[in-house]
Amino acid sequence: MVTMLAGAVSGAVAGYTYYPATFDTDLRLAATGAVALGGVFLFTTVTDAVLAPLRRRFAQANIAEMRAAAVPNDLGEALVQVAAATEGDAARRAAEAAYRIDLSKSLLSSIDRWRGYTTGDATFYLAPGAVLHHSREEDEYGVPKHHYILLTAEDPTPAPITNIQQIHEDLALRASKTTEAATETEPSTG
Repeated sequence: MVTMLAGAVSGAVAGYTYYPATFDTDLRLAATGAVALGGVFLFTTVTDAVLAPLRRRFAQANIAEMRAAAVPNDLGEALVQVAAATEGDAARRAAEAAYRIDLSKSLLSSIDRWRGYTTGDATFYLAPGAVLHHSREEDEYGVPKHHYILLTAEDPTPAPITNIQQIHEDLALRASKTTEAATETEPSTG
């Protein structure tokens, strides 16, 4: 877009400035527009030609990243690679299914915040002592069912989570209890 805009502006300025005075002035605007379009075409063609090697280099770098997983030499290396892939898969599945409880798609859909495990489960660190746990199972028809539960240090009973408001309420309650406890332990200055 920047290249096209630069080409259009340059073409329009050149077309308007260098329009021959002997030609009809009514055609000046049409001629300026035509030169502006020519400027767009010229700028984009030159820019594409100049940037083509960079685009190829970036494309090759992306392909190299995808092929970065080396062929394992033995079963142990293969197991390590598959374990890492399983953990990544679990984290991605938890983040992608999080829209069921977080329609904002802003917090819980962040794959980088999820930690996957080789069991297929994943956890999302919320705060000290509070973790959201994701597990997945399939029904008899192969349809996946995603379960989210809140695990806290204070309450050993897992709390099923069906929406992000429940998480907010729990964390707000924990914050108020922490504030109350801190207020009770402060020495009085009276």
